[in-house]
Amino acid sequence: MSEEIFNKILNNSASEAEKTNFYQSLGADSDLRDIFFHYKNLYAASYSSTIESDKLLHDRFERFWSRVNPSKPFRVVHLWYRYAAVFIIALSLGFLLRYQVTGNIAVPVMTQKIEYTSEKGSVSTIHLEDGSAIWLSSGSKITILKSSTGEISAQLNGEAYFDLIPDPARKFSVDLGYFKVKDIGTKFNIRAYSTEVGLFATLVDGRIDFNNNLDKPMLSMNPGEYLQFDKQTKQIAVKQQDPSIATAWKDGKFVFIDKTLAEICRELENWYNVEIIIRNKSLANTKYTSVIKRTTTVNMVLKMLSLTDQINYKITDRKEARDIVYIY
Repeated sequence: MSEEIFNKILNNSASEAEKTNFYQSLGADSDLRDIFFHYKNLYAASYSSTIESDKLLHDRFERFWSRVNPSKPFRVVHLWYRYAAVFIIALSLGFLLRYQVTGNIAVPVMTQKIEYTSEKGSVSTIHLEDGSAIWLSSGSKITILKSSTGEISAQLNGEAYFDLIPDPARKFSVDLGYFKVKDIGTKFNIRAYSTEVGLFATLVDGRIDFNNNLDKPMLSMNPGEYLQFDKQTKQIAVKQQDPSIATAWKDGKFVFIDKTLAEICRELENWYNVEIIIRNKSLANTKYTSVIKRTTTVNMVLKMLSLTDQINYKITDRKEARDIVYIY
């Protein structure tokens, strides 16, 4: 497999025939699949690189490529990681007004702004005019901006599942602040709570592209891929994962696969609207694997977890605030 086709796949310049041949080869060769994901993660890492780290990144690529293709040295193309961050603040009330300049004529573009929220312990569904649908998880908020030119942009604080009907005439993106997710008519899940240090994306079907704040391409995702972005380190990692794990919430399930008790408690707090305090700090990193229906009570969830480990808990009811769960 050549360096050229790897680059074409990652920067989305490969032809349909090249993509078909590439992914058929990937599916038949697990070693090649591992190489590709390693390469893709190094490629994604360039998003957060600075001028000072260019040489280091260049050296990492050369060492990696020489290991997997010793007969052909790899040369880094620097153009795709010279990105700068641009932050645009839009103030609006009901409708936003902006201008597109065509020649010397300013054409007004009206933008409609609609906000949707999903209460704690519930899942809401939003139906768009074209038949597309968005599921909104517990404690989530999404703001949809629709312009008179047909462009749709969503701003998400929480978790949402998008089932978007392919439409070449429609431009749909999800603005996550750090980057934009461009839809190509597909099904994908995004978890982006402002209170969490990570952003997560899972592609179920179709394709989504990630662009930086200058709207320049960063990378594309393919079905079965899971992306994690660390807000603190600005690092991106991509791996393969069963999409049903990320979308289980939409189907009324908690799915914990090697999740720490601390991570599980954050999920329970968000769904049941309770406060959980782990008094025995040694328990916080204990890992669990379990599938539990969300229709059960928080008491029952904790009881089921206690069957696999020696944890004790106490629930304190409060009238004017969230109930508190103590784990010890």
